[in-house]
Amino acid sequence: MAPGLLARAASLGLPVYEGYGLSECTSVLTLNTPGANRPGSVGRPLPHVTLAVASDGEILADGATFLGYCGAEPGARPWPTGDIGHIDAEGYVHINGRKKDIFVTSYGRNVSPEWIEAGLIAEPSILQAWVHGESRPWVCAVITPRAGCHDTTVSAAVARANTRLPAYAQIGKWIRSRAPFSCASGELTANGRLRRQMLAARYQSAIATLYEKEHHEFS
Repeated sequence: MAPGLLARAASLGLPVYEGYGLSECTSVLTLNTPGANRPGSVGRPLPHVTLAVASDGEILADGATFLGYCGAEPGARPWPTGDIGHIDAEGYVHINGRKKDIFVTSYGRNVSPEWIEAGLIAEPSILQAWVHGESRPWVCAVITPRAGCHDTTVSAAVARANTRLPAYAQIGKWIRSRAPFSCASGELTANGRLRRQMLAARYQSAIATLYEKEHHEFS
């Protein structure tokens, strides 16, 4: 969750605490609590699980994890979560994004898109966002604005989001989505996650045009 959303909840007196989990590990793995809360992290591991970080940054979970999928080999121990992150000196877990979703820019920077997208949709004028930048010099975004929001309003929101990001992860340019992302269109999963390959295929030409325009502007 974007730290700004947590700060807004706290300012309203709402007891909102970020956590982390997956169904293969009996749901919740970590949780911030009123007595141990570090915004920007997903909290400390709960007693039933032990977490470690692999050499490539993937979070590994052991303890009360599942026995395996029906009809398949037993589940791995420890279980590879598929999430990239780190554990700080005080035991708080920080999740950067899904291992399979990370893209590499043409400057060799590894970028977790979820982190950027969370910052974008924390802006009131932005309903949905998908970012792309594989083998490109800068990151672009396909954005679904909220109803009634004009491009100037959205551009200002993108600019604000960029101030919270390092230079290599900032949005260089953005375009409007053709329609809101949905399950019916195949752009979202049943639980609302982005289908990144589908979005990449749908917006491939429009994204290519963004980068071509910049090339012509500076050539």
